[in-house]
Amino acid sequence: MIRSGAILLAVLVSLTPAAAQDRPPERPLEPPGDATPAPAADIAAPEPPEMFGPPPPPAWWMLRETDEDFAACKLALSYLGTVHAEQPPLTDPQDPDCGIARPVRVDRILPDLVLEGGAVMRCDTARGLGLWARDFLRPAAAMLPGAPRVTGLQLGTTYDCRPRIGTGEARPKLSEHALGNAIDIAAILFDGAEPLAIQPRTDTGDLAEAFQRTIRAAGCLFFTTVLGPGANEAHEDHLHLDIAARRGGWRLCQ
Repeated sequence: MIRSGAILLAVLVSLTPAAAQDRPPERPLEPPGDATPAPAADIAAPEPPEMFGPPPPPAWWMLRETDEDFAACKLALSYLGTVHAEQPPLTDPQDPDCGIARPVRVDRILPDLVLEGGAVMRCDTARGLGLWARDFLRPAAAMLPGAPRVTGLQLGTTYDCRPRIGTGEARPKLSEHALGNAIDIAAILFDGAEPLAIQPRTDTGDLAEAFQRTIRAAGCLFFTTVLGPGANEAHEDHLHLDIAARRGGWRLCQ
């Protein structure tokens, strides 16, 4: 029985190919030549996607009037008799957001009402100032003693590339003066009467106080911001008028 088993084993061995008997254990296939994976450190990271896009246009350019709106505004100035001249675009190296796309220089807001020293501003600012002066400033002055005629406006700040002041903000936004949207009035000039300086007039009970309160309140019909004495310390000696755009047409009158 043992001899028969040995004979069977010899027969099986003789049937196995010689190459199979001598073959070493199989290993995983290696990738050919240059297909060897690079070390992780050598693989370039993909470029991050551009998440924020190109920078927005400067603030002054965003306020640029269309040809139609600018033409309509200039027509309104012509009807008012405003003495003005178009200027080239105004920019400022101090801050790229400062400037006026289509500025006008105004010397007389009405034919016989001077802006002392002249002022450069946006056309919409000039139009609001002219309507306010014609429809409210001059009629209110007619109620003062002697009914003096308003002949000029003594100006404070006009165009000025700077942040807002007097707001108490840690990081104040750009002033409307930096965009040609604002004008400050320091005094009202009259024919045959002393100038009326803008100043605190709380409970004085006279016509000067009534006049200042009246023209200040009327300014909010044409401007979206009106600030003056009592609003904050920065506006104790002038009226600040601007046309800042706000949601829903909201206005700040202080």
